[in-house]
Amino acid sequence: MTRHASTVLLFTLLAAACGRHESPNPEPGINADANPGTRDQGAIGHRDSGIVLGPGDVKITNEDSSVDMAVVGQRIVVRLSDRTMAKVRQETDTMGVQGSGLGASIEKMVKRTVASTLGQQFEYPLADVRDARYENGAIMLDVNGKEPRLLANTKVGGKKLMESFRPDDAALFVAAVNAKKAK
Repeated sequence: MTRHASTVLLFTLLAAACGRHESPNPEPGINADANPGTRDQGAIGHRDSGIVLGPGDVKITNEDSSVDMAVVGQRIVVRLSDRTMAKVRQETDTMGVQGSGLGASIEKMVKRTVASTLGQQFEYPLADVRDARYENGAIMLDVNGKEPRLLANTKVGGKKLMESFRPDDAALFVAAVNAKKAK
């Protein structure tokens, strides 16, 4: 399996496993878990077509350009990069599916489901982030007293996601989180 295919498969499985939850959070697009004790898992929101950065916001992309992580307003956003999404759209295009039988119907359904699932992003309210630092080559986040499981357990290109960012970018991201937290 190619690195791209494994990244897409991983995000599909993670998105399906996380499920959807309604949010008490007033910020649009955030579906935080209704149980505050498990909010270290983040929330799934609809993927913005483009991340628009405002003052103090930062977006970084990991070394293989497959994942974006950003501080936008009062939230941290983690999602497949635009480059990866373009590949996903190409690979899940149902126009090329041949036939009209059961197999073709199943292939179309699977491709639509994968495309829909990957059209999401994971979000963490900045208010839930207690600490952010860059340590031992990895971005470390404390969300409600825990390391976010999604971010800690996801591997991209053979590395843990939080270790897959360039040191300068990781330091910039951590500085942006801490600056917004200090306000």
